[in-house]
Amino acid sequence: MDLTEELPAGRSITGFNKWPLGNTPIVVVEHIRLMVDAGLIEGEAHPVGDMQNGGVFIIEGLTWKGHDFLDAARSDTVWNATKGRMAKAGSWTFGLVLEVLKEEAKRQLGLT
Repeated sequence: MDLTEELPAGRSITGFNKWPLGNTPIVVVEHIRLMVDAGLIEGEAHPVGDMQNGGVFIIEGLTWKGHDFLDAARSDTVWNATKGRMAKAGSWTFGLVLEVLKEEAKRQLGLT
């Protein structure tokens, strides 16, 4: 999401020159759709079964919730502690991960 985080006001992303992390276009477009549905980014995505282009999407920027998630996950210490706690749970939801990230950040600040 760094590219999205640095997006100037009034600009949008509608494609990539290189697909992130070696994923196929359809996987990336589907993940963008999920991030829109989760309220992390503003935009829209319409995946299609064509493995060459993956569909169409537009990313207009991060939401407040998206910024909160990135800020909470930015510290390697907080992120690694969160991953350790989530591994113990066996299964989790995005909302739970965000809550644990916030708890770990508070713990690092000595607020708990």
